[in-house]
Amino acid sequence: MDEAAGGNAKTSGLVDHVIDYIYRHVADERLRPGARLPSETTISLTLGVSRRVVREAMPTLAATGLVEMAVGKRATIVPVDGEMLSRVIGNALLTGQADTRNILEMRRGIEITMVALAAERRSDSDAAELQKIVREMATKLGNAKRYAELDLALHARLARATGNPLYTLLIDAFRQLIAASMQEGIERWSASPELKRVQDLHENIVAAVVARDPGAAAGAMAQHFDDALIKILAPIVAGEPAG
Repeated sequence: MDEAAGGNAKTSGLVDHVIDYIYRHVADERLRPGARLPSETTISLTLGVSRRVVREAMPTLAATGLVEMAVGKRATIVPVDGEMLSRVIGNALLTGQADTRNILEMRRGIEITMVALAAERRSDSDAAELQKIVREMATKLGNAKRYAELDLALHARLARATGNPLYTLLIDAFRQLIAASMQEGIERWSASPELKRVQDLHENIVAAVVARDPGAAAGAMAQHFDDALIKILAPIVAGEPAG
């Protein structure tokens, strides 16, 4: 290893040390969104490293979504969102490491459990909002774009109704991918009576959640995804374009 390579390896090791320290600091101090990290000077003195090393560590932390950086200000803990997970899954689709079937199968498992929890835990305001959304959906069967938007809003509200923030995070992460697959399915269904079945299943899902019936809610959601898998994937199996 030449001197330059050795120097780079040493710096990289120090940067990793800073990153590990900050993760431990966040955990030990129970920092929450809006809290600020110690200053570069404080971190460098605490760890015995240069401020340059601390500055090199910050973009990595920002890239993970842990902190937000601004010129002249200390790094701040930020609320978690689904952007990073969405990027990873989007890259998997882009590079052929995943496809529509994979997305729908994963969503199926997640959302069956999600809707059962929503049925157990939903509030009165959740129930009212779900009913409002599904009523509007019934009036938009001829408008694939708006129907897909409402469909996504329905799933997002079901996630919120679970009271588990990780479901909301997952739905947020899949937002663009879900929207694309929803509109693809709705456009495929729109010229046939099958879209009415889609709407009926949405209404069954909401009715079960409102009635606090987890089994019925899970069953309706499972059927919804099974129908989607058949309708979207059948043309692919037959060698026709999916869009």
